Amino acid sequence: MIWVWLAVLAAAVIEELVTPTALVSIWFAAGALAAVIFTILHAPFWLQIAVFVLVSLLLLALVRPAATRYLRGNVVATNADRYIGAIAVVEQTITTARWGIVKVEGSSWSAASYEGERIEKGSRVKIVAIEGAKLLVAKIEE
Repeated sequence: MIWVWLAVLAAAVIEELVTPTALVSIWFAAGALAAVIFTILHAPFWLQIAVFVLVSLLLLALVRPAATRYLRGNVVATNADRYIGAIAVVEQTITTARWGIVKVEGSSWSAASYEGERIEKGSRVKIVAIEGAKLLVAKIEE
């Protein structure tokens, strides 16, 4: 039976190496290692399976959230989302065929209409979302 658990262990480790930083199967590798230990101790097969499942699920539930946060690395916020909800002025007309330019808090940004409408130069708009490097804006009815 030890060869079965060693095969599961090897398969889980190989799967984890193929998907680095994804934390897909390392939990099952640890469960298989625990099952190998119980096999060496001559535990019955049902207990080996129970240990495999228990160790795998416990590690998955307890360690994965912290490991995921650690592996995510340093996420640098751009603070661009602070513009969502802000009011901007259209500097270059926005059409359905072409992005325009809006000025918000002293910065000029490429912008597209959120609703697909034409927005004339000089109009006031509200920033609804950010998509890539452009702002999505909606015309403010005055």
